[in-house]
Amino acid sequence: MKKIFHNRVLLTVLCIVAFGAFLRAYNFADWMHYQLDQSRDFRVVHAALEYGPGELPLQGPRAAGSFLRLGPLLYYLEYGSALVFGDTPAGSVAIVLILNILAIPLFYIFIRRFFDHGSSIGLTGIFAVSIFLITYSRFGWNPNLILPFTLLFAYALLCTSEYHNAHAGRWLVVASVALAFITNMHFVAFVTMPLIAVIYFIWVRPWIAVRYWFLAVAVFLLLNTPLIVNDIKTGGENLVAFIDVVLDRGGSGDVEGEEEQSKTPHTMIDKTVYNIGKHTQFYWMILTGDQMAAIPELDGNDLQCNYDCRHGLVRGVISFMIIFCAFGCWFFLYRVEEDRERRDFLRLVLVWSIVLFLVYTPLAYDLAPRFFLLNAPLAFVILGLLPKAMAAESKRAGKIFAIMIFTACVVSNLYFVIHYYNELSRAASDASLVIEHHDRILKEKVRVTYEQMQMITLWMASFAQTNQMPIFFDAQLEYKRAFSEILSRQNVLQDGFSSCNTIYAQGNYFLIIRTQSDQNDMLSKFSSCLEIVEKKVFGTLTVYRMEQKQTAITDQNKIKFDDDRDPVFADGVQKRYLWRQIFEEKL
Repeated sequence: MKKIFHNRVLLTVLCIVAFGAFLRAYNFADWMHYQLDQSRDFRVVHAALEYGPGELPLQGPRAAGSFLRLGPLLYYLEYGSALVFGDTPAGSVAIVLILNILAIPLFYIFIRRFFDHGSSIGLTGIFAVSIFLITYSRFGWNPNLILPFTLLFAYALLCTSEYHNAHAGRWLVVASVALAFITNMHFVAFVTMPLIAVIYFIWVRPWIAVRYWFLAVAVFLLLNTPLIVNDIKTGGENLVAFIDVVLDRGGSGDVEGEEEQSKTPHTMIDKTVYNIGKHTQFYWMILTGDQMAAIPELDGNDLQCNYDCRHGLVRGVISFMIIFCAFGCWFFLYRVEEDRERRDFLRLVLVWSIVLFLVYTPLAYDLAPRFFLLNAPLAFVILGLLPKAMAAESKRAGKIFAIMIFTACVVSNLYFVIHYYNELSRAASDASLVIEHHDRILKEKVRVTYEQMQMITLWMASFAQTNQMPIFFDAQLEYKRAFSEILSRQNVLQDGFSSCNTIYAQGNYFLIIRTQSDQNDMLSKFSSCLEIVEKKVFGTLTVYRMEQKQTAITDQNKIKFDDDRDPVFADGVQKRYLWRQIFEEKL
């Protein structure tokens, strides 16, 4: 312990890790983002805890925009987490929080391969307080584990090429393990990360015994055994979906469906310019927390700068210049660097940057924020190259410049973190709360917390417990599945409804609507069959308790509620087997 306190560098790093952990864990359970995907994943984990691990599936979530399914390793990690931390949404995703906290010291170890102690500490400080990284550390979602495993993968690659490293083969196996997890979390990672590794190995030509190459492949296949078994059972349906995605017959494989997604064809030049704009925007966001950076877009032969562009143009230009100058610094540093291992670091950074940029270009108009978790570490490296190159000419000037920009980034991020947490703290009580800027990270219209959703379901459940009648409710799409999952764990019979076609006499009816949305539009949809009995505001969400109109009742009560443990799939959708089903059929 005394050695730690005497080692100022180690003590500083530990303090940064502790502070980053505090920011990520602060009110983690109550303020958790909990919507469609999160409730879907927890339902899988909860079933495995209730009935046994045989309920775990052999495939993971579906890659958005296609029929391709990712691997199930996220579910297995969350299942293990729930066994340790409890059968709750927060307990199941505690592993996401823990691994993203561990990513902070891992990032420091990674960048120490090239930067000195001072720059590494400064960049790790920004990493620890980056609101972009903090946000994606605080809830369950398959892309949220990209960052820690990507850092482990990158670090392991560097260790494989260390000069006279007797354990290079073991690090190759570690890289294989990390790669298996990354590719289970995101489809684009499945395409880009192996390509990055292959190009890097061709460039640096590490000497690794053949047996380790076979072992690395075997470990990768072992971790993907569930996917392989499921494909054997379905006749290769997921493999076909993968080929369709790669050939762009089934979509980009992970499109966001956001408002800027193009409906008209764009040339490759348009996509390249747009991709540059996205990198400019998200690198600035990752480093500063500010979400307003923008540069003009190319439409045909014309550059267009809309409202957001005009208000974020100065930030966008600064971000573009940082990236542009950083690549110039890369060539300068690579030319003057004599240490082999530091040159390998620069090689990996260049390959990593170029591969992701080239792959992202055809997908430019479909890029979502989560894509940039794959190259988030590069944003910090790019920033660090500027004072590093300057220090080669003047150490004093480089140090002063580094302190200035690192401090500015830390302060800026902390400002936005405090502002974000202030919004979350008010979500359950302040009906006037609005997001003052365009939310480019989660694309939320309003802040809604898990604590707030629990308050609503407990209020709704109180009526069911009093009159012993089931709950029927409707809500905006992003919340409906989550409310259903929470109510089901409160041992309340419940079901959603979306029209007046079937109205039961025995039932408690509720509508859940964003407080500041057009409530009349949703209320008018049910005006012919339901009438308002009570209105209760829970901050950014408003709940209407409704009563059935006698003339609209179609049935006395609902006979059967969905309690089938075996998932039911629509025609044309590939079947996702459970391990229990596999062993029941004896493979």
